[in-house]
Amino acid sequence: MKSEWLESAVFYEVYPTSFYDSDGDGVGDIKGIIQKLDYIKDLGANGIWINACFSSPFRDGGYDVTDYYSVDKRFGDNRDMEELFAEADRRGIRVLLDLVMGHTSIEHPWFAESQKAEKNEYTDAYIWKPMGNPAETKSGQFLSGLSEREEMFRINYYAIQPALNYGYHKPKARWQQAVDADAPMKNRERLIDVCRFWLRKGAGGFRVDMANYMVKDDKKREGNIAFWNDVIPRVKSEFPESVFVSEWFNPYQAVKRSAFDIDFTSGYFLYSIWDRGVPENFSREAYFGESGKHFFEGIAQIYGAMAAVKKKGYQAITLGNHDRQRMSLGRSFDQMKAAFAFHLTMPHVPFIYYGDEVGVSYRSDIKSKDGGYRRTGARTPMQWNNSKSRGFSSADESGLYLPVESDERRSVAAQEGAEDSLLETVRKLAALKRSLKCLRASGSYKLLTYNLSGLPYIYKRKSDADEVIAVFYPKKEKKSFRVKRLGDLSGYGVISGNMEFKNGRCMTDGEGFAVFYRTF
Repeated sequence: MKSEWLESAVFYEVYPTSFYDSDGDGVGDIKGIIQKLDYIKDLGANGIWINACFSSPFRDGGYDVTDYYSVDKRFGDNRDMEELFAEADRRGIRVLLDLVMGHTSIEHPWFAESQKAEKNEYTDAYIWKPMGNPAETKSGQFLSGLSEREEMFRINYYAIQPALNYGYHKPKARWQQAVDADAPMKNRERLIDVCRFWLRKGAGGFRVDMANYMVKDDKKREGNIAFWNDVIPRVKSEFPESVFVSEWFNPYQAVKRSAFDIDFTSGYFLYSIWDRGVPENFSREAYFGESGKHFFEGIAQIYGAMAAVKKKGYQAITLGNHDRQRMSLGRSFDQMKAAFAFHLTMPHVPFIYYGDEVGVSYRSDIKSKDGGYRRTGARTPMQWNNSKSRGFSSADESGLYLPVESDERRSVAAQEGAEDSLLETVRKLAALKRSLKCLRASGSYKLLTYNLSGLPYIYKRKSDADEVIAVFYPKKEKKSFRVKRLGDLSGYGVISGNMEFKNGRCMTDGEGFAVFYRTF
């Protein structure tokens, strides 16, 4: 059953290490998030996704957990998290936590027991196979030399992230266990127990890391679909309002066929050039870039998923997150405004990555931290103002987790109250998204251009109470055009950027947008 509040939800993603430091140690924390809840609410968000924050050695940014039942000490403690849940709820905001249970840290007590030569409760909690020649191990999938037992363990990502055993979809080797074997079922119960623990404390749900990779050797994801169709309904039988968001990148599988409420939609609308393997030579050949070359490839990808998931849940067309370069990389403020206008008027559940609303820069000039590597540049401190350490911390800049940037335009204080700023544009668009019935996540969507590849790109969203017409010209070129299908717009309000309408014609220097709205 669909979660009704998601229809008008806007999520704000917080990387807790870099959001706000309340105690001056140079690292963000849970109390810092509490102090900035009013900012998040005023931005227009009614949901928060907090990145990995459980106990961890942080060899992969917290996505290597050593205790699923405790907040890491760098952020505070469980009492701080409970206070965050309560304060967020008081403001009408629900908080999602990152559920990273496809693997643990190699330092997790479960793995410490599993790697022992003597059999115990956790012997089969991870995936082990008979020892082979380490130099011949396929794609580094299995590692050896780090355990007492004379076997190799499977990893999920880094070498320090051993994969928990949820079984193989179709076991072929004697060491591979079926999904309904004793050890995989015990891990399934452990996962459910972790969900119950945090939901009882006040969490609103979870974003699930690597959700399509729990059951192994499952090319068509049939085993993973069945897995979540068991787990999520069991949790929701106790916590019916809980929300589950999948890192799956396939809404047909995650939402239409499985039990997730939301799935992230991948492709050109996400990260552009990195997914094509050229990180050293970034080009603006992406949506809302100079040529608009890939705009319609992204449109085509998400367009088909709209109807497919509509009855059961939602998709999320993300503009950026903690794993990729920031949306500001290679894009002007005009381009970012247009991207947000698209993001907050399309039929989906939008997620805003902290700092993108003021255009925080991607930093390619800093060293890897906490196993972030090239992702590190997207995890720098939030730019609150232009005082010491950009308002992120009372610590000197030399004592910060990561360096702040020098561009004074990219801060909350610099943009707040400036009508045409990126921040105020995002606030106006988010308020519109939250207030209009026609902008509900599963509301109607009608293309007014002749086809998916036509420019300008125009669509209408209409309900029995209100209407929005959105016009986009994502290409960098001066253009004047008349669009008969728009009709008389004299009675509409408008939020626009780099686009004007005079005497029935639209004029733009490119990278422009206009969102017309009215109530009946």
